[in-house]
Amino acid sequence: MRQKALAEEARVQAAKLAKVADAVRGALKKAAREQSTSSWATLRRRLGSALPRLSADEQIEVLYQVDRNTSPDEPLLSTLLPVNDPGIAPAFRKAAARLGVDLPDDPGDLRDALDADVQRLHDLWRHR
Repeated sequence: MRQKALAEEARVQAAKLAKVADAVRGALKKAAREQSTSSWATLRRRLGSALPRLSADEQIEVLYQVDRNTSPDEPLLSTLLPVNDPGIAPAFRKAAARLGVDLPDDPGDLRDALDADVQRLHDLWRHR
């Protein structure tokens, strides 16, 4: 009985995070089309209750889900976040690692890589 309750709780949590990821993905697509970037705080203001307060692990899961279907030859959509929000960078790094994306360890090199990926995203999404 306890296992069933735990399994149901895990299923509900996964469904909740999937909805959050859908909302975040939509906001990031809009930002990419508008040739802009974002931050976690900006997303929270724009999305309201669709983006509740999340633990660090939940943030990682949401960022992972945002980009899990991103083509391997395209930059991660969630790259639009850490460029303006260094606080989300650790979660972004972990989500990217889960997706098999290697990021530079050096902060300056990371910034250069993120800037280049943001430019590529803007180019890709300009007419989508």
